[in-house]
Amino acid sequence: MTDPAKPAPKLPPTHDSHGKAARVLEENNVDHELLRRKLGELAKDIRTEFKQTVIYTTRETIARALEIVCRDPELNFNMLCDITAVDNLRRDDYDPSRRFTVIHIVYSIPNNKRIRFETLLGEDDPRIPTAAKVYKGAAWAEREVYDMFGVTFDGHPDLRRVLMPDYYEHHPLRKDYPLTGRGERDNFARAEELA
Repeated sequence: MTDPAKPAPKLPPTHDSHGKAARVLEENNVDHELLRRKLGELAKDIRTEFKQTVIYTTRETIARALEIVCRDPELNFNMLCDITAVDNLRRDDYDPSRRFTVIHIVYSIPNNKRIRFETLLGEDDPRIPTAAKVYKGAAWAEREVYDMFGVTFDGHPDLRRVLMPDYYEHHPLRKDYPLTGRGERDNFARAEELA
């Protein structure tokens, strides 16, 4: 029971009631016309989705597009934040020619801007050029995407599993991988067996 004479406690501000929300929105406020000029035909489309600039590329254009946004002094997206993937298998509009979406998120430290690249890959050949030639830190994130989704990064300096054992045959974040696993958990080699 609360004491009516005691004032209600002051609660911390919500996520959108302080100055940080404006900063987060500002980093997504990217000049699309500048990107269109710099990228030209390398970008199939540039849109704002969920308040973030998204650049749609192809497997053939993603490496060059990343190089331009990183090295162009006006853009200067000099930091790779993340590389991940999405398996589109369970979508209502599923098409095997665009089963996987590979996502690159890059950030410009001097300009305080963030953009996202999305590249669709087919089920029969999920491969894309490595970003490690432009962003050195990309190699680790690409190994995780390779391990979990089975996407191959052409030109990667050391593409091998990073989370699952080397002998593992499956890719656990694919939508056709059963939630309960394939019964392999009991068959994993123990560390002392591998030594």
